[in-house]
Amino acid sequence: MMNQIEIKKNLRKEIKARIALLEQGYCQKASEIICERVMAEPAYRTAKTVFCFVGTRGEPDTVKILQDALESGKRVGVPLCVADGIMEVRQISDLNKDLKPGVFGILEPLPELPLIEAGEIDFAVLPCVTCDYQGNRLGHGKGYYDRFLKGTKFPTCMICFEKLISGNIPMDDHDQKADSVITDAE
Repeated sequence: MMNQIEIKKNLRKEIKARIALLEQGYCQKASEIICERVMAEPAYRTAKTVFCFVGTRGEPDTVKILQDALESGKRVGVPLCVADGIMEVRQISDLNKDLKPGVFGILEPLPELPLIEAGEIDFAVLPCVTCDYQGNRLGHGKGYYDRFLKGTKFPTCMICFEKLISGNIPMDDHDQKADSVITDAE
């Protein structure tokens, strides 16, 4: 019988194989649909401070959300990895000047940008390797988001390509669920 760690590891491997098969055209179209749906969310529209990751391979491209939030006068926070499994949220005001490739090659905010505390966030857009429709997420296994989200009160929305959704995500006590899941499904 496999333990949770092995099950999660195998599921990550399976999803990475599915990511390799995703076509560029599908990813672009799906990202547009997902971004539109996030921006239509009442919690997003009323939020003054939005926390959103910068999408990378296998994840929806979130530039539209980040751009919309900045243009709407919202305070925009992007995750910055500061230690193993630990992240902070830094405020950006310009997508071109405030982001640079970080630890995992993912665009991250410059460390000198203003810190946004978890208690200041009104709405968060979360990434995942895969998730189910109940809001259970499987990340890359380092626990960055689980640690950051523990004890927070703001609404969270997880975004995932429909082709990467899984039926059953094994959850541990420390795993944090998202309040809603948005995909590109019809």
